[in-house]
Amino acid sequence: MRTVGFIPSRLNSQRLPSKNIKELGGVPLVNYTVRALNKVSDIDEVVIFASEPSICEHIQPGLKYKFLKRPDTLDDQNTTIQDLIREFLKLDSADTVVLLHITSPFLKPETIVDCLGRVNSDEYDSSFTAYAINKFCWFNGKPLNYSLDKPTPRTQDIDPVVAEQSSLYVFKREVFEKTGQRISTRPYVKNINHFEGHDIDTPEDFKIAELIVDTGLFAV
Repeated sequence: MRTVGFIPSRLNSQRLPSKNIKELGGVPLVNYTVRALNKVSDIDEVVIFASEPSICEHIQPGLKYKFLKRPDTLDDQNTTIQDLIREFLKLDSADTVVLLHITSPFLKPETIVDCLGRVNSDEYDSSFTAYAINKFCWFNGKPLNYSLDKPTPRTQDIDPVVAEQSSLYVFKREVFEKTGQRISTRPYVKNINHFEGHDIDTPEDFKIAELIVDTGLFAV
């Protein structure tokens, strides 16, 4: 049973150019993800899946990883995560995939360990990180977790809406090959807070990440 930490990377981000190697706390962003996966003992290999090997120039000495070149065609803005996973599994013999995006630098190794352990034990067939939102939520113009026909409940009494954090997914090869998805019918949902799950997609997101580092909420 081979478990692989899978890090997809693209350098030509439109919203935040070169974000995967942009320095956060004096360290190129990619290092946070490689470092976290290196701390998970049940991961056999960490693989950076990118079309440009130049990203390796920004990884700190001592971190263990392998660079795996992906086709340049997958750098297209319309490429889906399913396209990336499908191509990766053609090139790598992973039985269990720990997909972690570079844009979530504060995800804790113990969170990864928990999600991986739940899948490898066969208790669940997949796992992912999420936020539980205890607020009044709407979708398609209608209330999602409360009713306008009934008295408005207290926020602590409503059923939370669960939103995927979108950076950490653990799944088995057989699950993806069967469903074409990284989440199947028996997923483990790991609720995390917004500091740990902060995702960097825009210049504003990066400024918030810098504040998290500068205030000492995350040690570089």
